[in-house]
Amino acid sequence: MLTATIEQDGKIRVENMFVIDAHSHLGEDVDGATMMNPLAPGTGTFDFWGNVQGRVQADWMKTGEQSFSTTIDGKFAKISWSFNPYPFTDKLYVALESIGNRHSDLKEKSKFYSFIDQGVVFPFQDVFRDKHPEARYRASNINVSRFTTRFPFSMKLIGYGRCDPMEGEKAVREVAYAREVLGLRGLKLHPRSERWIDDIKSGKPLNVLVEAAKHSLPVIFDTRGRGSILDIAELIKSTRAVLSQQYPELLPHFKVIIAHFAQGNIGDHEVYNAVVQPNTYGDLSMLHGEGAGNFFEDFRRWFKSNNKITVDNRDWSEYLLYASDYPYFGDVHAQKLLKYIINKRFFETGGTLNDVRNILGLNQIRVLPEYNIPQVRKDGPAIPSTIISSVQNGNVNSFEIAIKVLAKLIVDNKIDIKRFCIQFKENWNQFIDDVLLTTLKRSTNEEILIMLTKIVKDRISLIAPLTKEIPWNKFGYKYFNPRDRQFFSLIFRQNYLTTEEKQVSDCLAQIY
Repeated sequence: MLTATIEQDGKIRVENMFVIDAHSHLGEDVDGATMMNPLAPGTGTFDFWGNVQGRVQADWMKTGEQSFSTTIDGKFAKISWSFNPYPFTDKLYVALESIGNRHSDLKEKSKFYSFIDQGVVFPFQDVFRDKHPEARYRASNINVSRFTTRFPFSMKLIGYGRCDPMEGEKAVREVAYAREVLGLRGLKLHPRSERWIDDIKSGKPLNVLVEAAKHSLPVIFDTRGRGSILDIAELIKSTRAVLSQQYPELLPHFKVIIAHFAQGNIGDHEVYNAVVQPNTYGDLSMLHGEGAGNFFEDFRRWFKSNNKITVDNRDWSEYLLYASDYPYFGDVHAQKLLKYIINKRFFETGGTLNDVRNILGLNQIRVLPEYNIPQVRKDGPAIPSTIISSVQNGNVNSFEIAIKVLAKLIVDNKIDIKRFCIQFKENWNQFIDDVLLTTLKRSTNEEILIMLTKIVKDRISLIAPLTKEIPWNKFGYKYFNPRDRQFFSLIFRQNYLTTEEKQVSDCLAQIY
């Protein structure tokens, strides 16, 4: 994650930002591009992120812009950047390292790519995409699911599926399959490679978008040229009209990302308007170098001078996603885009820390289904929660005890982690250490949602399996808030109080 240390008015504060690469690929394309193993030394996605991190650091050494003075809220301030691992993931890797055996090397490897916390991956136009008759890209979607819904890849990768809308009902069914069976979290559409670029505004893509909204899946469109961007914008408007008339409850779950929109279109206000509409975002892949700096200045100026905040009650940066398009674009391009999101020029021309936070990861988090639909356990009996207290031993961190036990369960092949969601404090501006884990019980393949949260910092922590009566709150809980009383009443109805690691392990053994 990216850490900003701000010195202002004689005080120092620290702000952490979760960083997500919103556009990369997994599989083997017919054009020869390949990424079959994100952990492959030298060429894998994880090492790519490490190379990006190294290039950013090298640029800081050259330019001195790791720290600089600027103004924040009209006052003089100094910003200093650094990279730090996301706490939960890092503590889990440390626990695995201490146990030894499986996954014990993750801590050592991860120190080279602590900057980029996660990345979206989706299929190429894969050479193996037609292997299953149910739908084109079924094999590709299975491949992405196998990587992104199992540990350790699930800690770093967000899997999207893919379909070809020209397959009609097959494509619509594949959207549901990708979400409900494969556990994927978004959808990629590629009009050019599948040769329906002249049919973007037809009914078949619209039907796919409606189905995606039913599952709260963000849909990213590949684009090539201005014409396809404008056609996609019209498709978004048409889909929004259909949803408004037939499924108004789905409108908040309709989310479309227009990829590559900025490169080559700086100053094109028609393209800007295509992105600045409800339900729409733009990813910044392909944009890099001086052009990135020019784009941010121009787009921000256009947005504010035309009072575009009235369109969707979003500020200019809430429409934009950082994206690399790896492996089609390399680490030098990724770094030269990042440079202009966190350099002095960005702030001197009107950018803010909130803008950095939005572009680098928060917008991508906001569109994921887990943050838009209630996260509850669908069925199964209630499972007791575990309260871990270290009050009697000040040297023991209750949160780290919980993580050590989870690590042991992973090593012993009792559980797998399919995905995790970070939790925020009251609003989107600050995330905390607490997480929601989607775990898989290995013996039965049962999916169990586990909330890991601190009740009293370092001293008392809670491992709480969720049920259909206990939805997860992404903005956390206040123990004396009437709204949250029912939550805690249900959680504490059946629980175990533990004070040491073995007791925690014994409690969780009853679940897994």
